[in-house]
Amino acid sequence: MPVLRAMSKKTHKNPSTKISVLLKEEASHAVSGSRKARLDELRALGISVVEGDLQRQSIDELSTIFRQFGAVINCSGFVGGPGTQIKITTAVLNAGVTRYFPWQFGVDYDIVGKGSGQEVWDEQLEVRHLLRGQSETDWTIVSTGIFTSYLFEPSFGVVDEKKHIVYGLGDWQHSITLTTPEDIGMLTAEIFFYQPEIRNKIVYIAGDTLKYIEIAELMESRWGDITERKLLTKEMLVEDVRNSPNDTAAKYRLAFARPDGVAWSMANTFNFQQGIKTTTAMQWLAIHDNIYSD
Repeated sequence: MPVLRAMSKKTHKNPSTKISVLLKEEASHAVSGSRKARLDELRALGISVVEGDLQRQSIDELSTIFRQFGAVINCSGFVGGPGTQIKITTAVLNAGVTRYFPWQFGVDYDIVGKGSGQEVWDEQLEVRHLLRGQSETDWTIVSTGIFTSYLFEPSFGVVDEKKHIVYGLGDWQHSITLTTPEDIGMLTAEIFFYQPEIRNKIVYIAGDTLKYIEIAELMESRWGDITERKLLTKEMLVEDVRNSPNDTAAKYRLAFARPDGVAWSMANTFNFQQGIKTTTAMQWLAIHDNIYSD
């Protein structure tokens, strides 16, 4: 929704651009609840609804849908399960879509490579190989790091708000990049409409890039006392995954316990270079003050 809202705002200056959103049949005909509210908002934004199902429909069926459009922005996430991103990308390429923004709103999968501990990241690297192996569809990858809110999720296991503990992943000097969904939406729209068009490139954005030691210092300033700091070494994280192979959060902790690929300097971001302000971790905490401070 943040991407759709931001894209809709941009169409006021680009009236020839029409936006549609792909929804499952049951979502596109909702008559009550949050889905109905979403439909109402989409209509108010001037966004059309196209029915489709990324999981159930075949590559050929999805290609038929995508063939109607000059550009596809993929915000589907990992919820479709293994193979979904390869499937969507293949359908987009088969359809001959002119521009494609794949679901790569995360880390730098080229640097991370395979075997990170997070299987879906391996598939993301395969998506990049598919895109680079063809020349008909231009692509733009927007690298965002993690959602800012996820850093503070108890399930992630970095910030323990109740016990005032901050856990470092791998090394206190390792960094992590984070961006809010609202900033991702705003910057994706900026990148999409930027002139000259950005094609066949990776664009880095960020709300903040912090070392784990800086996260500990940030939380100390929020909590007003000395924060307990515990380093989770790579060996400890590998053991956690081995003991709990189905624990997604454990796999993410291992995947982020690295010195490269999951963080980048703010100076190298599109938003910094264009002078566009984004939400820092400290600002996000201030907005959510009632949850993350005593």
